[in-house]
Amino acid sequence: MTYDLSQLSNNKRNWIARSSNIPRRFWGWEIEDITRDRGSFPQEISEWLAEVYAGDIIRSIGKIGWTGVGLLLDGAPGMGKTTHAVTVLMELIRNLPEDEEAQQAIFRIKPENYGAKFRPVYYLTFNDFLQKKKAIFDSDGEERRELHREIEGFHGRAKDDWLNVRVLVLDDLGKESGTDFDKYSFDDLSRARYDAGLPTIVTTNKMREVWGDQYSDAMSSFSHEAFRRVTLVGDDLREA
Repeated sequence: MTYDLSQLSNNKRNWIARSSNIPRRFWGWEIEDITRDRGSFPQEISEWLAEVYAGDIIRSIGKIGWTGVGLLLDGAPGMGKTTHAVTVLMELIRNLPEDEEAQQAIFRIKPENYGAKFRPVYYLTFNDFLQKKKAIFDSDGEERRELHREIEGFHGRAKDDWLNVRVLVLDDLGKESGTDFDKYSFDDLSRARYDAGLPTIVTTNKMREVWGDQYSDAMSSFSHEAFRRVTLVGDDLREA
């Protein structure tokens, strides 16, 4: 039931296959594939996608309670959290209007920053994000500058706006070592993106009820403001 990326327009195909970092095994996945495997697709996610297209989520002025609000997908292992999150990115791009001005309005990007180099969606495990941050300390010169620019783009504060990822999937939160650096990095990334009006989709086996112990009481409280929670339940797909 997956679709062929070659059927998409040049920008859409580029955004998925080249600039999104989405693992190749997910290319072409759509909501119907999840419905086939799990019997349904969360209505809360479909509603969130509709609000993105309506211009209420990404950098929306005056939309307190909507702008920058992402999704928190939590649940036990094997519930398909990563699959849901990546499919959201795939579907967001696939179902964009074909009109480029309409796309620019949804992503709140100026024409001069729009095009193949733009990163409207991006997939990243939290551990990979931490490794990129740590790599800055061990690099220098042009490599250090490029790593810094990329990290700033994840936070939504890059000077070159095409680097500022509009919808970021932060996968496998909770598998990190749990150092103060890890906790600060998650806090800084989440708050910076939310303040910039850029939503984040977080997947984690750590249920939100334990975030106070895992991260901090402040982050636990902040999660109610910055994310809509979707708890995935059912049979372990890896054992099916």
